[in-house]
Amino acid sequence: MSATTTELCACPGCTCSVNAHAPVERDGKTWCSEACADHHPNGAPCPSDNCHCEQALEKRTVSDRQLDEAVEETFPASDPISP
Repeated sequence: MSATTTELCACPGCTCSVNAHAPVERDGKTWCSEACADHHPNGAPCPSDNCHCEQALEKRTVSDRQLDEAVEETFPASDPISP
């Protein structure tokens, strides 16, 4: 049985197939790696030597997962809701 499927990674510009045995699933999309799923924070490269999809994205210093954790840490907000 093949370790890949015909499904391509959801990362824009990525040419990698998704590993059927260890897909990275986030926000209803399937990615080939954590780097692609996190939108290449700090220019993290695609794990494939033949793909350079990280170069097509805007440089980021934090991942989506880090942003989600930061938002969760701020709830409940300290300010009351305005009437």
